[in-house]
Amino acid sequence: MSIDGESFPAGSRDPQLLLAAMQRITQEQLGAALERVLRRTDDYLFDSSNSGGGGAELTALRDLRRARAQIQQRFDQTVATGFRRLQEAPMAGRTMDASSLSLVSDEALEEQLATEQVVDSLSKAFAPGLELLDKRLAALTERPVLHAKDNPAGPKFISESMSGALSALEVSANVRIVLFKFLERELAPVLGPLYERLNAGLAGAGVLPMIKPTKRAEPLPQQAATVVETPADPATAAAMAGVVAAQGGMAGPGDQALFSSLLNLLQTWRQAMQPQRSDGGGGGVGGGAGGPSMSTTDVMTVLSLLQREAPPSFEPAASGETRAPLADQMRNQLIEGARRLGMGERMSLSNVDEDAVDLVGMLFDVLLDERHFEPDVRSKLNRLLVPYIKVAVKDRRLFLYKAHPARRLLNVVAEASEGNRGESVQDRELMARVDTTIERLVVEFNEDIAIFETLEQELRSFMEQHRKRIEVTERRAAEAQRGRERLEQAREDVSVDLTIVRQMRDLPPALDAFVVQYAAHHLTQLVLREGKDSPRYAEAIRAVTSVMAIYDQAELGVPMDRLPALDKPTIETILASSGLLGATADDVVATLQRTLTQISAGDEAAASAEQLPVSPVPPPPPEPAAAEPDLELIAGNSTLDFDPAMADRMRALEVGTWIQLTSESGRVEPAKVSWVSPISSRLLFVNRRGIRVLVASAEELAAMARLGRVQLREADTAFDDAMQQVMGRLKSSAPPGASFNA
Repeated sequence: MSIDGESFPAGSRDPQLLLAAMQRITQEQLGAALERVLRRTDDYLFDSSNSGGGGAELTALRDLRRARAQIQQRFDQTVATGFRRLQEAPMAGRTMDASSLSLVSDEALEEQLATEQVVDSLSKAFAPGLELLDKRLAALTERPVLHAKDNPAGPKFISESMSGALSALEVSANVRIVLFKFLERELAPVLGPLYERLNAGLAGAGVLPMIKPTKRAEPLPQQAATVVETPADPATAAAMAGVVAAQGGMAGPGDQALFSSLLNLLQTWRQAMQPQRSDGGGGGVGGGAGGPSMSTTDVMTVLSLLQREAPPSFEPAASGETRAPLADQMRNQLIEGARRLGMGERMSLSNVDEDAVDLVGMLFDVLLDERHFEPDVRSKLNRLLVPYIKVAVKDRRLFLYKAHPARRLLNVVAEASEGNRGESVQDRELMARVDTTIERLVVEFNEDIAIFETLEQELRSFMEQHRKRIEVTERRAAEAQRGRERLEQAREDVSVDLTIVRQMRDLPPALDAFVVQYAAHHLTQLVLREGKDSPRYAEAIRAVTSVMAIYDQAELGVPMDRLPALDKPTIETILASSGLLGATADDVVATLQRTLTQISAGDEAAASAEQLPVSPVPPPPPEPAAAEPDLELIAGNSTLDFDPAMADRMRALEVGTWIQLTSESGRVEPAKVSWVSPISSRLLFVNRRGIRVLVASAEELAAMARLGRVQLREADTAFDDAMQQVMGRLKSSAPPGASFNA
């Protein structure tokens, strides 16, 4: 991995700027790792609760989801505090008071041991980079030595920060141990590049550029051997087993339970639908109906023949036609292929092989129906059907293991293809790479699953470069939206304050322009730059209040020579914010003075004739409409028709979650939650290219969902989401009265 240190201030050796750059990089990398830790723990607890783990896992899952945002916030704040303390003078070490020592519970001791194991293994694995970083930070902050707990990017600090963040979560020590095991796993691929990047930035800034490490890295222990002894506590043992299974890429109990339920649904549905499928010309169907069953070897032989031929019947149906289910098409092709190879005229499939055909066919049906692919892309994805049926026939782990190579490849192909209309050079390059990937799979797959892993890694590596460009666009969209909301909030705050100061006064044009244009603009700039609590903001408010008080006395006929003087210095400062300086500002002050004199003299006509120059600051531009899709929202939650429960689901959407948007014209667009406003709680959605497509509140999203213009997805990946929908279709497609054993 190449590190260019581009996030560091060029040519600067200012410790504050360097530490700020390091903080930015560290928070970004560690925050992403923590997000993955919490997501994996969520999946583990969900699987455990579904597989009969009892109410403890379900309670822990609910508590984790409730405290998730607070955990992330506390962790992020602790890292920021760690960098801030580096800018302060080091504190003298404290001696330990023996009277403060106390015994800890067995659970707390287990958690402490798990924490220490994470620190020890990560510190040894990344010892060279960590040693250099410690020395450079010590030199940068003028410390003789930097202790392990004082390096905000070090394993000890990270682990202690995790412990502190978990104080917001009331769960058993067993769940906390699971969290630390996932933390160790997620930090392993992050810390090496992070230390390399931070060291490169500091060395480039001239901080000990020539030092070399004296320590050697020790490989991380095998993930499957992280727990040497089986804990006596059954709950802890189950938790550890689940973690080890997840780390080894194996199926957890929830995955196995889901697959068993899926097979039960499929078999019950098949029995209920048997007459219709036989009448519909589905060919030979399972279990010996209509002829002898083909052996699995014969099935693989016919599939290899079909893979080379790419049968045209797999193409999407023409406009206005109803496409036959892909499983039925595939079954007919298999029976026809067996006849062509001389295996028999009326062959059928065994139950096991028919399960594979049906599941893959249904999965691709859902994938093509529910996700937005361009017509030519749909044709390409259809070519994957035969290879994936071969995988399913040969290896049922396709449906069990989330880390299965074929499963990962389908996910990355769907990610690259969905919503890709080839509108930019980069999009066309990506689709060309997808074409190459599919073509190579169809040509080269000969029952060796390794080809899926090779192609997945190559395509994902190419997408990483594509994703970096998208991230820049996405970050700019979030920054622009953040800027707009800060400006909106500042204007609202200023408007409230000026309304209080002005009250119900009907001001002459000159005074009205001063308050509405110049004072409002100046106060808005102060809120954005210094905050409402700044002394300059209070000074400007006092100046406007003074003008209102002078106006009140002038209206009462108080002679001008007895009126208080205008706060000319502050008024000139207000005018300067709008670019009015020197003689121009003097003219404005003189106009205000003249207006007040005319009001005092009772000459309202003359006062109304006085005018200030038009402010050179342009009015706020209207909010740009989203280019795609063409979505329109109803302003104001009081006029929205929405389900409160759906609004709660929308409010709980996390950054990185994908949904499906449908415009009024029927155009479908996948969209990702890119940012959630801390000001308005509105969600910013971007498309696959990182371009802003929608900003909406949870209530607006719920109203759009009621109109069918927003659809939530059941899972994060295309494969998992499709399998969930297959289960839903099996339940809903069976005739009335059919019973399911799931």
